[in-house]
Amino acid sequence: GPDLVFLADTKCCDQTAATVAERPGWSDLSAVPDGVVELDDDVASRWGPRIVEFAEAIAEAIAGLEPGA
Repeated sequence: GPDLVFLADTKCCDQTAATVAERPGWSDLSAVPDGVVELDDDVASRWGPRIVEFAEAIAEAIAGLEPGA
C-alpha cells in the first residue's frame, strides 16, 4: 500500500488520521496512521499564490520517508 495518504478535507469534513484508520480496510495500509498527512483545505484546494505552501507540505512529508530523516 501507499506510504503516505494526503488529506485535503480536514476542515470541511473533519477528516483526520484517526477517521482514516476507521474506514473499512484502511487500517491495513502501511500509511495508516503514521503516514497520514493532514493538509490545510484552504491551501490544498484553493491554488494560487499559496501553491508554494502546498508544495512545501508535500515535500516535507516525502522527505520524512527518506532513510535517516
